[in-house]
Amino acid sequence: MKAFAIDELGQPGSVQDIPVPEPAEGEVRVRVAAAGLNPFDNAVVAGYLKDRMEHRFPLVPGMDASGTVEALGEGVDGWTVGDEVFGSVGKAYLGEGTLADFATMSAGTVARKPASIEHAVAAAIPVAGVTALTLADALQLSEGHVMVAIGATGGVGSYLVQLAAGRGARVIAVCSGENADYARRLGAAEVIDYTADDVVEAVRSRHPDGIDAIADMHGDREGVAKLAEQVRSGGHVASAVGAADAEALGERGIEATNVMGMVTTASLQSLAAMLERGEIASPDIRTFPLADAGQAFATLATGHVRGKIVVTLE
Repeated sequence: MKAFAIDELGQPGSVQDIPVPEPAEGEVRVRVAAAGLNPFDNAVVAGYLKDRMEHRFPLVPGMDASGTVEALGEGVDGWTVGDEVFGSVGKAYLGEGTLADFATMSAGTVARKPASIEHAVAAAIPVAGVTALTLADALQLSEGHVMVAIGATGGVGSYLVQLAAGRGARVIAVCSGENADYARRLGAAEVIDYTADDVVEAVRSRHPDGIDAIADMHGDREGVAKLAEQVRSGGHVASAVGAADAEALGERGIEATNVMGMVTTASLQSLAAMLERGEIASPDIRTFPLADAGQAFATLATGHVRGKIVVTLE
């Protein structure tokens, strides 16, 4: 099969011919129509995680995919060959990712793709959408809460802003000025251009009585800590990038947590249903063919992607 793979960490990848993977017990083999990229994928190929986990070469990156079930492993029930599914794998760092004609995925981390959702849209959901859902739950958002979203227009942020606004929160989106209109389209009530304004001062001047929550998708520990000075006692801080100091914030009566979205069939079904009902919309998606996957990774590596990047294989 054709796959985009790297032979050495930190080096450019290429489209290669590699063997088709066989589904293990509890897995399905999916013919991939589209593969969604996440910052984690760039961290893997760039070698940022080389001391934390094993890597195998040729390494095929990618965690998210949408496609068609092509084979079943032992013990798989509920799926048949020909079913259209979307979901995520947890083995991209081992070289068994989704930027390939075929990928093996756990039957517990895929869901049926609704016919009304295109493969590229479905491939943009799993990691980003589930992480956003986990953030929204951790922040315990409700009607009237004021929430600051750091990194509001990236993959996770694009879902999180919509979810928060849908729960009645007043969302303050932190993003570049060029993405301000996009943030408002997602449901942000206010926008702070971090390239032009001091975010902490802007929040303080607009909301002198404080805010209720911070959702961090792109910050750092020091920056989150400074902004958290504006969170009222009893408020919440949640970070998708490990930037919440739970102990220090807890001393101020703020509940803080670093979240990791765990993709499950149920969480994927929930997000797909929201899309079908029109409660949330797909983020902006930029697509690249498999032959240009290297360019897709170069774009991802800038750290300034609006919405999601998806590699198409059909």
